[in-house]
Amino acid sequence: MAGTYYSVQNLYPFIGSSVNTAGVITLSPVTLTATAADNRATIGVKGMQQLVLLVRYITGAAETNNILQMTVEFSPDGTLFYQETTEDASALSTVTETQTIRQFTGAAAATTYSFRIAIPVADLDRIRIGFAESGVVTNFGTVSVLAIASGQ
Repeated sequence: MAGTYYSVQNLYPFIGSSVNTAGVITLSPVTLTATAADNRATIGVKGMQQLVLLVRYITGAAETNNILQMTVEFSPDGTLFYQETTEDASALSTVTETQTIRQFTGAAAATTYSFRIAIPVADLDRIRIGFAESGVVTNFGTVSVLAIASGQ
């Protein structure tokens, strides 16, 4: 078989979700705030190669073009965390690293958006992820997240 095969794929409730003993998933969305630390969770990923997040974002009533923000922090030891970065290369071969906040814009009010995000985690012990919302006038939206840790 060509490509990478993950023999271990564990589903975890992450934020605003649960899984009962029969394996039934229940989404219990949490209300977002303007601060990612208010809706943040940590998951152990030691020995895994990839973490997939299944995100369900629901915009608030009468709110349009609000932005769901996701801050990802990595830990090689389970104690110290380092925020995700992206890089921008200039024409002069200078690479600028910038701390990253991932964003998703919810264009319509009271609308459910469901999406999948894959994050490589092969060198990590833990990953911490927080969610916030910006552009809110009066009604914050909600979020529910399931995590799938994949390894060999």
